Amino acid sequence: METTQTLYLNLFGEDKIPVLKELLHACVDEICGRPGPTYHKFVNRMDWSKEEYEETYKLISNLLRNPASLYITEEKMPQEYHELPEHIQQNILLCLKLRREQLTDALLKECSKEKYETVIDFDWKLKLVMGSSKLASLREPLLQLDLMLESKNSKRILDMELNKDELDTFISTMESIVQ
Repeated sequence: METTQTLYLNLFGEDKIPVLKELLHACVDEICGRPGPTYHKFVNRMDWSKEEYEETYKLISNLLRNPASLYITEEKMPQEYHELPEHIQQNILLCLKLRREQLTDALLKECSKEKYETVIDFDWKLKLVMGSSKLASLREPLLQLDLMLESKNSKRILDMELNKDELDTFISTMESIVQ
């Protein structure tokens, strides 16, 4: 049976470096929520079987999803990385350097969705309440805020109606969370 290094040398010889780069960036795109690589996209340019593609895709995807890879230092890279040929290692590091911020954001988002509800979008309307049954001329501005929340298995909308003081408190609280 072939060693891992020999297998990847056969799959990604020096003439196949552009395909390797494309596969790496397609895997990053998938992690970031965009369409990822498919076997049919690469089969015409590579002489590999479906099993070889699946194994390669799985290895690259796991390497890019590993938070240790985001340090971009050879010492902290996972063991699978060190088993690859040198030119493949260098291309992985280059891809990580170029797409580090996007990967970090995507992995943090993915991790937070696992444990917490995450705001994915919002909508708002400003209303002016002219009066009520208690007061004939109230003239109070109210903000109707709809937060679209997403968790691991569900999506929901949180509706809020805030007056000026409540809105100021809400904004202060959200700013303190971000900092």
